[in-house]
Amino acid sequence: MIRHRLGSYLVSTAATVFLFGFALVAGPSVAFAQQTGTVSGTVTDEATGVGVAGAQVVLRDTPYGAVADDNGQFTIEGVPAGTYTVEASFIGYLTIESEVTVGPSAAAQATIALPADPEFGETIVIVGARTQRSVTNTPVAVDLIDSEAIEQSGQAETNQILATVAPSYNATHQTISDGSDHINPASLRGLGPGQVLVLVNGRRRHNTALMHVNGTFGRGTVGVDLNSIPAHAIKRIEVLRDGASAQYGSDAIAGVINIVLKDYKDLLDARVHTGITAFGDGFETKLAANYGVGIGKDGYVNITGEFLQRNNTDRSGDWAGTFYPGVTGFDETTQMLQDNGLTREDVSMEIGQSQATAGMLVVNAAMPVGAGEVYANASGSYRVGQAAGFYRRPEQRDRSCDPLYANGFLPEIHVDSIDWALAGGYRQDIAGFDVDVSVSHGGNSFGYNIQNSVNASYCDDNDPSAANLATEADAGGPLFSQTSANADVVRPLYVAGINKLAIAAGAEVRIENYQLTAGEEYSYACGPEAGGKACGIQVFPGFRPDNEVNESRTSLGAYLGLESELSDSLTLDVAGRFEDFDDFGSTLNGKVAARWNLKENMGLRGAVSTGYRAPALHQIWYSTISTQFVDVVDPDTGETMLEPRQVLTANNRSDVAAAFGIPELDEETSLNISAGVVAKPHELFTLTLDLYRIAIDDRIVLTSRFTDADPIVADILASTAGDASQAQFFTNAVDTITRGVDIVANLDIPGTVKGGSLSFTGTANFTRTDVQRVNIPQGVADTFSGGDLEAVRTIIFNREEENRLEDVLPRTKAGLTARYSRGPVSALARATYYGGVLYRPTNPELDEEFDPKVIFDVDLGYQLMGGFKVSLGAKNLLNTMPDEHDLAVNRFNDQFQYSRRVSQYGINGGFYYLRLQYLM
Repeated sequence: MIRHRLGSYLVSTAATVFLFGFALVAGPSVAFAQQTGTVSGTVTDEATGVGVAGAQVVLRDTPYGAVADDNGQFTIEGVPAGTYTVEASFIGYLTIESEVTVGPSAAAQATIALPADPEFGETIVIVGARTQRSVTNTPVAVDLIDSEAIEQSGQAETNQILATVAPSYNATHQTISDGSDHINPASLRGLGPGQVLVLVNGRRRHNTALMHVNGTFGRGTVGVDLNSIPAHAIKRIEVLRDGASAQYGSDAIAGVINIVLKDYKDLLDARVHTGITAFGDGFETKLAANYGVGIGKDGYVNITGEFLQRNNTDRSGDWAGTFYPGVTGFDETTQMLQDNGLTREDVSMEIGQSQATAGMLVVNAAMPVGAGEVYANASGSYRVGQAAGFYRRPEQRDRSCDPLYANGFLPEIHVDSIDWALAGGYRQDIAGFDVDVSVSHGGNSFGYNIQNSVNASYCDDNDPSAANLATEADAGGPLFSQTSANADVVRPLYVAGINKLAIAAGAEVRIENYQLTAGEEYSYACGPEAGGKACGIQVFPGFRPDNEVNESRTSLGAYLGLESELSDSLTLDVAGRFEDFDDFGSTLNGKVAARWNLKENMGLRGAVSTGYRAPALHQIWYSTISTQFVDVVDPDTGETMLEPRQVLTANNRSDVAAAFGIPELDEETSLNISAGVVAKPHELFTLTLDLYRIAIDDRIVLTSRFTDADPIVADILASTAGDASQAQFFTNAVDTITRGVDIVANLDIPGTVKGGSLSFTGTANFTRTDVQRVNIPQGVADTFSGGDLEAVRTIIFNREEENRLEDVLPRTKAGLTARYSRGPVSALARATYYGGVLYRPTNPELDEEFDPKVIFDVDLGYQLMGGFKVSLGAKNLLNTMPDEHDLAVNRFNDQFQYSRRVSQYGINGGFYYLRLQYLM
């Protein structure tokens, strides 16, 4: 395994601590090294004359600056004698300049009135077009999440921020799901984690190395770890809710998320965020600092450091079943636990959010060079996490080791994840062509270390020396990296009778690499007791040498597009993209998008596009044998129980996959149709409504499990897979259709509520995914049913797998957010409605439905003197929990009070926090 992780962690953490220390200690004194003169004055709102609290005031081309206080007043001390240009700015206003002259030991005065920015709320977006467009003038739906919304979300991590504020985005912390406990599978418009493309500053972000293979939403997929991007580094997030493969390539079936990094300069922003759940666990602390340095007139280097410490949460009940071999009955088991100094709570699982410690660093920079600009950004993060699995009880003789763990043990999965990215490029206007060339590289490694466990196959329960067996092991892990080179050209064209017309073209070369490294031998091996005990370290047997791969692929892509404003009332965009992959072939996709302004305050918009998602290298080459707890029916009682099984996940190109009749993976293809209305009946009120239909063919999933109850399966596994008793594979198994509606309404009421401003945002997303067809490989049917396709349908894709695509996410999510600000006071109140979800396992008698819920969030802030701001807030203010399981079988002896299979909004409950910000 990779051995540099501790060093990387120390570097990231040290950088964060340094930045924060700089913010609180050095920052206030930087500008005051020389005591020669002072610039002071007031920044006001041009329309009202009211002081603009928090306005940034700088002396251009110098390190001197200040932030206006509650009354809009500012003072810049230590300014050498001379004449300066004072530049004042604040979000929602145009930047205004004024000249002042400073004499030795003298004060210069400046009063600056800021006019409102007519484009405020119409921020120019990068995503969805190669030419500049405001967010309300795009022919497809785009959400804009600004830094204020990010701050007031109350969330510490980027993925959860999006889930809180984006109407059609869902992501919750998973539990008892191996690596997925640490990287949340997320969804845009009800689709999978791999069906949304993530950009950073307009450049493709790499996927994580982790493959979701356990029983969560997103099983069999791989996505981007948004939590590796520190929230404090983000200026805004743009969410394009429409298919965009014709513009950006693979993965952009549901849409595109573009993260725009901060480019501020001469401004120091440091924060401390801390909180705890209503249950008294999950204590969280985040330290973050952002600082920008100007380079010349227009250049900058902006640096962000962030450190996060998050404790685990536990929502399990007390163990209600038997525990010791030969001891039956509830009271008898309770008594024996007491005799051993234990309670039922002591031997319960830990079900909830995982523990995490993360250090992150981001640098974003640009500098004019000649007639153009050089730009670059780099990021690095190191995250360690810990989560538990199923408790191993002494009565489970094949899983336990009596000399070492007489009272059983709760095994722990410890992970470390390193994420890195570097991008740089040059852009310039050359003879009327806007030329942008860039290279980016990024990757992620994900390592497993199993602790408080044992490889039971090495344990002889009658040998006391077994108490000396190792209790932890390095289990190996995956690594993924991606390198892209891009060239993009935009050329405005001047055609009589057309308002605006531009041609956009570009090319991309992308190289991807996936590696899987074996763990140490003890983590996967079969010891001398393997005849009666399970091989591999308990909870997560390590990757074996025959799982190891190091595979790469190259793709070449080219696109061409026309973006136009044909008249004042009609916008039309056309795009096409060709891409060729050296492992599965080529694909050609196109898109047409249009907007028709019926009148000044209303428009229609819509798009039709084809799209695709290339099979991830992980899906082609991942293989392992893992311990999974699956539903097993007791042949004597007919009762369904959760029992551990060794499950083989075979790589798509392996001999065992061929023996089962599994074909090689092909790309997913899609047809996306959207239509919407944009209305602005009043200058303070906007409303958008967008309908969409996304048809995906040959969707890649992880099949249901083939079990050794079938003698053909038993024979194949015996000859190819050692101790595995079940097998599962990646295949292009299903065709789906997703239909939905997005509604977003905004109302701004500036300066009318006791001198403050008030705004309301209402959102609603209605999404439904239906499985239209199960694609059964003929080879599987030939192997297991004499060619009868329907006879093997449930083996390929059973009702629980169908449930994961159709019903485990809320089909409805709606919210209403109110924001108020007046002088130093800011306040937010938000109500979010989550629709009901269904759990439909393989046994219909165990179906359960969980009712809709409404949760409330609040965030209250106050601007103190000296650049400090304090905020108090709550996520899920009333501690509203999802419905509990009704059926005892689904509760698994009261361990799973809440479902681990469905994803409504998580099971942490209420979270209450304090945030302190320092701005200078």
